[in-house]
Amino acid sequence: MKKVVLSFLIVAHLFVSALTLAQEKLISITTGEYPPWSSSKYKHGGFIHHLISEVFRRQGYQVNYIYHIWARNYKEGKSGKHHATAFWYYSEERAKYFYYSDALYSEKIVFFHLKSIHFSEWETLDDLVGFTIGATRGYTYTKAFWDAHASKKLNIVPSNSDTLNFRMLLKKRTDIFIMDLVAGKSLLSQEFDSAQVQQITYNPIPLATRTGHLLFPKVRSDSLELLKQFNQGLASMKKDGTYDELYNMLLKGDYTKP
Repeated sequence: MKKVVLSFLIVAHLFVSALTLAQEKLISITTGEYPPWSSSKYKHGGFIHHLISEVFRRQGYQVNYIYHIWARNYKEGKSGKHHATAFWYYSEERAKYFYYSDALYSEKIVFFHLKSIHFSEWETLDDLVGFTIGATRGYTYTKAFWDAHASKKLNIVPSNSDTLNFRMLLKKRTDIFIMDLVAGKSLLSQEFDSAQVQQITYNPIPLATRTGHLLFPKVRSDSLELLKQFNQGLASMKKDGTYDELYNMLLKGDYTKP
């Protein structure tokens, strides 16, 4: 009888140890919809999630993504409820609460507009006075851009999604809409018909060229180690060419194909 009990205790201990180890290797990341970079509807969750998952896989971790609106992502990420939040531009405000990973990608933030709207040359935010500008809540863009909104220097109309912003553009409720170039083109091709897409163009002069990052909350004791592991894995992917392979999949639209 004692042998049976002892055997049971050993098996139970091994099971609990294995379960604990598995839980320790599972990474919880809060994220949101930002096609074509990330989407719960895409293969592998899109380029960004495919990249992050592959980086952590190389380091011996599995990733679970939790989708929310971006404002909630930031709040839950800041609280340390999750191991990390993906993915964000750099800002001094966020740097108070998060450790930033090495850059995941680079993107140009441009202004989309109807072809019927005259919007050609511009250099500073002062040149945007007089335009009704669409923007998406929770996005960074630049500090100067949102400061101009707060001071009412610019007529910026925030909406809850990029899709809604494009609809407002088509209905002429806004004149220009600020968005990442690659993501904007992808969204137009997927959510709007060809007649609508033909009405829209963009100004090639970027408001900013930004890099996206995975953020690790400073309130968590394991964040610095996870940051180190992630940056090592990301560097190895860029070195062996895997990063370029995934990025080419993004450009070819492979993540959106059924």
